[in-house]
Amino acid sequence: MFSCLLMPLDAANGQVSPVFVRDYPQSYIVQNGDTIAQIAGQFLEDPSQWSEFWLPTPYREDGSQLSVGDVVRVEFINGRARLVAQRGNIQLERLEPQMREIAVTSAIPAIPLDEIQSAFTKNRIVDQQYYDSAPYIVSPMSKNLVIGTGDQVYARGDWPSEVTTFDIYREVTTFPDPDDNRNSSMELITVGTARVVGEESDDVKRLQISASDSEIKIGDRLLTTEEVRFDSIIYPTEPNREIFGRVIAMTNTERMASQLDSVLISVGSRDGLEIGNVLALKQTGEQVVDDTGRGRMSLLGRIFASVTNQTVEMTRQEVGTLLVYRVFENLSYGVILTSSEPARLGDMVVNP
Repeated sequence: MFSCLLMPLDAANGQVSPVFVRDYPQSYIVQNGDTIAQIAGQFLEDPSQWSEFWLPTPYREDGSQLSVGDVVRVEFINGRARLVAQRGNIQLERLEPQMREIAVTSAIPAIPLDEIQSAFTKNRIVDQQYYDSAPYIVSPMSKNLVIGTGDQVYARGDWPSEVTTFDIYREVTTFPDPDDNRNSSMELITVGTARVVGEESDDVKRLQISASDSEIKIGDRLLTTEEVRFDSIIYPTEPNREIFGRVIAMTNTERMASQLDSVLISVGSRDGLEIGNVLALKQTGEQVVDDTGRGRMSLLGRIFASVTNQTVEMTRQEVGTLLVYRVFENLSYGVILTSSEPARLGDMVVNP
């Protein structure tokens, strides 16, 4: 592993030449009159390269690099060889990670809403039929190519009675229902709001754009505002049923998500999931080939295992926790509360 660090390529002749002298000393005690370059010559083939490997000791109140009696040795820090000086009269204690026990007053601590609400998505999940039947924007009233705040548009559809304000949505992704291929769920992104300002006919109305988060387009749908309310304090709970789902979409523009990012997961109310439930995020274990197991098989068995690419899944690694904050029938949104590694599409969500 360290050969690349200690034996770089000599660009002049294309050969690999050593950086550290062969059998360099385990340590060197600094003598009166020594310089760093001279000391480096005890360890390096080219002492002039000492600055690339020298790691000054932090125990220097006077700011000096070295003192008589200091001990210099080679240590590997984060995989890199360094020349480290330890003051002769200072004893260093190497600390190892240790577990600390803390009394738990509640299973999962309460979370103030204002600390995480900014991470909640405005996206919405609806079924295909509801989306197809919603009113939609037909055209702008002006000749502007871009529709935005303050513009008026014509929209057409079956209008709910006594509703004058609508949210404007656009389809992002369609997710087929694994239990019913005829029923699909659609993830919608909000692009603005509009209010009715006139009626042209029974199915055509004139609306003014009250606000726009992005460019509004012909075909965007008009849906009644979804009421989503949260208490000022969220008390996380564990699901009442066994949950097994996956991360199927990110609400950001990246392919990974980390702490305080929202993700869409493939379980919902019909799976027993509720707002406030906490789930563990786990990455799928690495798939490896069991050569020993295959060696015990017959010839035909080994051929079949090779052709079908049979592998063994290693232990699944937990990489974070997820708080569910919006629940639909078969999909839900959750915000990542803790994260040791980025969550990826396909990661599992299970009971903590």
